[in-house]
Amino acid sequence: MSEGWSTIAWEGVSVRVPTDWSLVGVSGDAHKGYLRVDSPGTSVLEMRWLKAGNKPPELMAKGRELLSNLEKSCRKKGTKLASKIKADGDAVAFWWKADRIGEGRLTYCKKCDRVLIAQVIYSRDEDISETARTILKSMRDHRSDELINWALYGLEFAVPPGYVIDKYTLMSGYLQLSFKNHARRLIVERWGLAKTLLGEGSLIDWYRKDVLPDVKGFRTQLEEVKILDHSGLKMKGQASGIRQALKSAAYSLTLYTNPKLVTGYAWECPESNRLYSVRATHDEGENVAERIRDLIRCHN
Repeated sequence: MSEGWSTIAWEGVSVRVPTDWSLVGVSGDAHKGYLRVDSPGTSVLEMRWLKAGNKPPELMAKGRELLSNLEKSCRKKGTKLASKIKADGDAVAFWWKADRIGEGRLTYCKKCDRVLIAQVIYSRDEDISETARTILKSMRDHRSDELINWALYGLEFAVPPGYVIDKYTLMSGYLQLSFKNHARRLIVERWGLAKTLLGEGSLIDWYRKDVLPDVKGFRTQLEEVKILDHSGLKMKGQASGIRQALKSAAYSLTLYTNPKLVTGYAWECPESNRLYSVRATHDEGENVAERIRDLIRCHN
């Protein structure tokens, strides 16, 4: 078992797990979702969340229903189930034992109107009960500020309210999370094997080749800057072209404006051998890209 811990967060819902546990599945949105995290062995964390409909739920009843359904499933397989459930402050904790062992927790956040349901499942010959309880008690529905947490595979940041996930790519050597807030766009990316990607060229050479082609409808310019004491660059641009003019005309008929500016940052982190990029479309005076950039920790 790893001695270190890392955060996994999706749609603001977060949990702390040992660093050698890996996110293997995620789905859903802020209203209803699911994630699964596997250990290097056979242990599994399953976590679900759902909106309560502005009606505080009876967590004990939900916990008993979960155990009842599990008992029915075990009965069909000819397996005996032993279980316990109890209140734990404002939360509900449960435990079950069949061919495997499960420890779980249910919580409700009035502010977010979300129910969180999580359980750690492990084999009967594993001794990770203390780890399971630490994981379950680390569950959080929101940050102390207004930002919304996102964290996976060591990439951790937060976005302002109003930005919703639009699309994402989760690969071993490349992560991209793309958000939208009406006409505004925010994209956070991370690449592995930075030295290989840069080769003999500069960071600006790489950015022009791999990132700028996706920045359409803006006249851009690049300048070298320092970011987190690393070699970095700043990209800024002004909306231009017929496509942007048509979008602005369309949004003029709504309550929202089409952003006229784009700002981006990219940097190389030698310690982690990774490349990072954050870019956002915005209007004058907004600093979304800077806020996200300053929240990212690229190495310990």
